[in-house]
Amino acid sequence: MNANDPTPSHADPDILRSDPAQRRKVLWLIAAMVATALLLFIVGLPALRRWMNDPSPAVMLLRMGTVYHGLSALLLATAGYAGWYAWRIFRTAQFPPPASWVLRDTRLLRGDHARARGWWVVACAVSLLLIAAYTMNQTQRLKGIVIPAPLHPHAASIANPHG
Repeated sequence: MNANDPTPSHADPDILRSDPAQRRKVLWLIAAMVATALLLFIVGLPALRRWMNDPSPAVMLLRMGTVYHGLSALLLATAGYAGWYAWRIFRTAQFPPPASWVLRDTRLLRGDHARARGWWVVACAVSLLLIAAYTMNQTQRLKGIVIPAPLHPHAASIANPHG
């Protein structure tokens, strides 16, 4: 390999090679996700609007809370995956960790550089976790404030908080 040549050598152990078959799989997955999103948008959006537009504000708020809790669950799952990925980085002191696949040839980071990248992944995981917790907490608080006593599971404590 020429010192002035920016292209990595195929024998370079510090480069994690991409797999063209994996790249094709990702392209098919993205196409399937776009098609599914379009189908859900065309078919599901009118049904979601009918479901959300209940004349009762309390029922509408309960349904919005359900949607927000579902989105928070997705954030929690993503935070869990990011935490697991960071753990793999710390355990092996390599980024990307062994047995990872990449979309393009990627230079391996080892030691302190990999751990620094792992801390960034931890920061992302913690941020996602905090956003999900905040969203769920605020949804619960809003339900407790707005929902009338007969619809709320703790109706007696809301109607008479001091008794």
